[in-house]
Amino acid sequence: MKSKTRRIVLVGMFAALVFVGTYINIPIYYPGGKTMIHLGTTAIFIGAIFLGKGAGLAGGIGSGLFDLLDPAYASISIFTFIIKGLTGLLAGAIAFSGGRKGNNHLINVVGFILGGAVSLGGYFILNLFLYGYGGAIMRLGSSLITTSIAIIITIPVSIVLRPLIKKSSINLLNDL
Repeated sequence: MKSKTRRIVLVGMFAALVFVGTYINIPIYYPGGKTMIHLGTTAIFIGAIFLGKGAGLAGGIGSGLFDLLDPAYASISIFTFIIKGLTGLLAGAIAFSGGRKGNNHLINVVGFILGGAVSLGGYFILNLFLYGYGGAIMRLGSSLITTSIAIIITIPVSIVLRPLIKKSSINLLNDL
């Protein structure tokens, strides 16, 4: 498989993983609304260590598509595409900065934290406009938990699983 084709396939695969990760969620209902804790951000961060900036497209597509298909979030799907796209783009750009290609664990964690900050800040601003200060604060808790879970899960994945996958006989991720 050529490198460009391989990259398109992997971005699509990670977009699907982000969608499924977002689908695996704990809904939180409160008067007048709904939010959730999910694993979509985890999939974005895992994509960042394998795809670099391509995690931005995967994160935007997977998260945006989930929102588009859920009536509770359909109206904000374009904002989700942008926010989660920027989250993956930043995390991936940092993980691949200086030719590291996701191999420096400390730099990866910095990418996860800064990417998570983009997600938290982006949704806080969006929710501030949509629901006011109280609604934005209420939703911030679930976003903070989602981002924290993503960082906690992705750190061992980047340390243990990434090297195993890169050495596997499948070699799908070589040259990335």
